[in-house]
Amino acid sequence: MKDIKDIETDFLNALFSSNVIPRIRIDRNKVYPDKFTKEENKRIEELITDKHTVLGFDIYRYSQYEKEKQPFLPHLLEKIYDETWQLITQNFEYIFQKYNSITNRSGELKAQDYYIDTGDGFFQIFESPIHAVIFVLVFGTIMQWYNSDLFMPKLHAKIGNMIVRYALTYDNIYKYNRKKKTNYFGAGIINNARILSKDKLNRFLIDDSTFKWFLTSIAGIENLMSISIKDLIKLSEFSSYDIEKMEKGQNALIRVDNKTLSLEGIKSVDVQKIGTIKEKKSEIDIYNLHLQATIEYSPFLSKQIRVFTISVGNLNTAGLDDVGTQN
Repeated sequence: MKDIKDIETDFLNALFSSNVIPRIRIDRNKVYPDKFTKEENKRIEELITDKHTVLGFDIYRYSQYEKEKQPFLPHLLEKIYDETWQLITQNFEYIFQKYNSITNRSGELKAQDYYIDTGDGFFQIFESPIHAVIFVLVFGTIMQWYNSDLFMPKLHAKIGNMIVRYALTYDNIYKYNRKKKTNYFGAGIINNARILSKDKLNRFLIDDSTFKWFLTSIAGIENLMSISIKDLIKLSEFSSYDIEKMEKGQNALIRVDNKTLSLEGIKSVDVQKIGTIKEKKSEIDIYNLHLQATIEYSPFLSKQIRVFTISVGNLNTAGLDDVGTQN
């Protein structure tokens, strides 16, 4: 994971004398400068330069579930989330090689450390937009199995189907440690929440920075259908990855090279600009993304293989504020 800059206590104390007691002053006996110095601006620029990938997710109409069902939705979400990471770390040995699995703690990254609970959903910080897209497809697959009564059927019988929406942003993120707990902030999270709140049609929406990342990195998001792992190793986000894992184990959805034929993979990508949201004095273009993928699944200790097709997002291109009311 590209380092997420920390707002360090020493820097805050130097800027604002945050460690000086008493903090409440009843007299104004000194005037402080209202502009940052050149050196201070240099330190601040280091905090806000790097961009990071943020996936946002929420449960549609969470508050409209019957009251007796609402307490169990976080449990359902946790089970889908954990199963997603279990399948990812088993089946994407190159792309997710740095992540811990539920059963193997040897990876550099623990996904839960980059997880932000929102009550009716979550934000997850990833190494790149490609990692986020793979996560969404696997998460969406398990959620479809849940809605189809193939995952946690006893819970499904009581709670019923779950409908969700996603947003993907690529922007500034920084962290602040408060009482030994790491908290994440920044435009990547703020804009993601705004996009989710404006969507009334349960789509998979991405911001302009994400759209441009795919454009500059793989010549457009549509090329998710054709890129290979041998293409990914050329990207800076994968520069430190172990190339040997490209040939080992499972590498589902994205094949090793373009010469390899596979039933699995991303089969359809549709993207279209649907509107803008305002960020301070500027506007951010928002795109609707619809993905279809074919996934093979074999249950644990079983030789049986089933093939599933999963869709994430939908093709409704109405503007962000054109329909419905927010729930």
